Amino acid sequence: MEKKTDLRVVKTKKRIKQVFLELIEKKELKKITVTEIARIAEINKGTFYLHYKDIYELFAEVLKERISDCVDNISYFDEFFSDPEAFLFHLYYEFQESKGIRADEMIYREDNSRGSMIVGLFCDAIMSRIYEQKLIEKNEENDIKLEYIFTNIFRFFRAESSELKYPILSKLIVSDIRTAFPEAFE
Repeated sequence: MEKKTDLRVVKTKKRIKQVFLELIEKKELKKITVTEIARIAEINKGTFYLHYKDIYELFAEVLKERISDCVDNISYFDEFFSDPEAFLFHLYYEFQESKGIRADEMIYREDNSRGSMIVGLFCDAIMSRIYEQKLIEKNEENDIKLEYIFTNIFRFFRAESSELKYPILSKLIVSDIRTAFPEAFE
């Protein structure tokens, strides 16, 4: 039998996250306190600690949800192997134009040490969707290849953009995809 989540718990966690997102837009992660969240959310500090160990656990949950939402809204995963140029273009355009896919910006601007964690979360979410296409086997070797490709993609997307940079780097990345997964292009 499936255990139902109490509606009060759902509402409380939603309010905590809402307050956290409001605060992270105004200040650095390290300057946000449980006391401040509790006061604004109109809960006791103890209630916060019933749901989260600390601010960083809340941050991780919020970030994972935002990344998951971004990746779930990507509709062109089938292009990764059928047309990697189009896949990369669509992903690049979405990354540049959409606030949703730039969920990492909410903290990256203040704390570069978390940048690699964020890239890792994006990579994991996107890799799961690539495997759903069932064009390659999920194994350690393919995990390494995909992580390499998507880490490079997101580092490229985050870098200063120029007219010359996109064509050169996109060719390199597409070449990496085709070289790493020749069986998917046969």
